[in-house]
Amino acid sequence: MDNLTTKQIKTRWTDVKKQINERQLLAYRVGIALEQWDTYMYSIPNDSEVNRIYLSIQEDRTAKTLRIKNGLSKIVGYRESVQFARKSGVSDSYIRNIIEGKNIMAGYNIINKLELFLNNVLPDFELSIENPLTLKSYSQDYLGEVASEVNKVAENLRHYCFKLSEMARKQELDKDWQGNPISPSRIIEYSMESLAELKAKVDTFWDVYIEKQVK
Repeated sequence: MDNLTTKQIKTRWTDVKKQINERQLLAYRVGIALEQWDTYMYSIPNDSEVNRIYLSIQEDRTAKTLRIKNGLSKIVGYRESVQFARKSGVSDSYIRNIIEGKNIMAGYNIINKLELFLNNVLPDFELSIENPLTLKSYSQDYLGEVASEVNKVAENLRHYCFKLSEMARKQELDKDWQGNPISPSRIIEYSMESLAELKAKVDTFWDVYIEKQVK
């Protein structure tokens, strides 16, 4: 490995600490003993130790990505990448890159989501012990984001109520940036499209992650 400057070592260690703080059991996997935790978290080890831990994390991410690739390959025959994306919360292009071997070292945020997904659809796929995601925490985050999107649509519709009254008073339509009239019901159409997408997200999530748990 090329020698790094002091600044580069510091930047590398900052990145390493962030990953360990998000997956604290990762510290044990890369050989940081409990009694060393405070020392490692509040100071910078020597260069060789920083590089050792950095490479250990890369190896761990590579191994986990390969395990995910093997898991995805078991179901790719009857589920396309777009369907995977809808169910797992990871983009279809990212999933394709993993399946095709173009991405051999995914980030932990992707690993977390895909492990949780595969754990729910494949009976023999276990979550990594360091994976911080739980079904409950992921459900709260995912459905919380959907709820925020629903609220945005509701706000747009509330604004549209006033806009509709204004159109009735003026007897004219708004225009787009090219000067063309905008359909008086365009906001309703847009809202219906958005709500249909959000409905699909909720139904799909519930089917994959929740329904199996309550049966």
